[in-house]
Amino acid sequence: MPPRTVAEELRELAQSLRWHGPSPSAERFVAVFMDQNNKCNLRCLMCGFSDARVAALDKYDLPRWLFDRIAAEVFPRASYICFSLMTEPFMTRGFVERLWAVPQYGVPFTEVITNATLLTPYDCETIVHTGLSRVIISIDGGNRETFERIRIGARFEAVLRNFELLKDTRARLGAQLPALRINHVLSELNVDTFDAFLDLVLRLGPDEIAVRTISRMSNALLQESTGDAFWSKVRRIRASLASFCETTGVRDSAFLRDRHTEIDLITDAGERLICPKPWDTLAIHPNGDVYPCMAWSREPAGNLAQESFEEIWNGPMLNAIRAEFESVRPGVDCLNCRIRRADDDPDDDFFYRKLAKPAPPAEA
Repeated sequence: MPPRTVAEELRELAQSLRWHGPSPSAERFVAVFMDQNNKCNLRCLMCGFSDARVAALDKYDLPRWLFDRIAAEVFPRASYICFSLMTEPFMTRGFVERLWAVPQYGVPFTEVITNATLLTPYDCETIVHTGLSRVIISIDGGNRETFERIRIGARFEAVLRNFELLKDTRARLGAQLPALRINHVLSELNVDTFDAFLDLVLRLGPDEIAVRTISRMSNALLQESTGDAFWSKVRRIRASLASFCETTGVRDSAFLRDRHTEIDLITDAGERLICPKPWDTLAIHPNGDVYPCMAWSREPAGNLAQESFEEIWNGPMLNAIRAEFESVRPGVDCLNCRIRRADDDPDDDFFYRKLAKPAPPAEA
């Protein structure tokens, strides 16, 4: 099978960016990303949790009363839900019990992203029984030295054991779901050991892998690279990744960009693809704030602890954002988006600003 052309890869990227679950409809029209807390037990170098300011923040969970209110109002309208956004969901007290909302509201596709350090046998069984569609586990190194250098606070072998625990639990219960995906963020610290990562993937046998390059995140200790040498290595990795997935049958479920400069996507009709997020996405944070995308650093479009879904979705703030998108017509390259950032945020400090928001008030 010949390698895909650049045009074919970009066409596939455009299709994936339009995907919001297996059955979007007039009733189920929104993709939901929601954090369950403002915490993480790790301090990964490329993550905003490595920012020294984070340690002083008050920690809290998305209150269960607010989760239940959001579930009742939003989940029946969702074709896709990711139960994590910027933080570690299993730091939330009783997190897996919240996953029973998946069968309760019949959401077509649901997933969670985790560092897998806190998984227990009970967690794994509940994940399978609730019918979660996919679990994504972050592994940013193919060996202990690289992994633990990047993912501060995690233990390589413990994460691998927990991955295998979940995989074995799925098999023991005779289930097809959840699909298991490994996320891998490429940086200067692991770009030269990518072959070791592929060897690890072969050993673990996930259903999917997703390889991306590092993105800027507040005052994280490790930031994105613009150096030619790094991106030359990334281009070589793209080729080896494609060959690996074709040979093994492991699905490549991401798009590994080959440059840090802006990527424009063109529709089959020859038009520039415009970001659709204000019309089909909600990013919900543990204090109830709602944003039109995951990296939005401007003011929220509303707060679900104070307003209903209908008030926010059809309200003046979100409609003004939609009008701005129609006027400015930003592309779909999140890394280089020029519309999501506030004027007072030249350093793209969205991660810390959101973590620092206070907990919502007690239920009225």
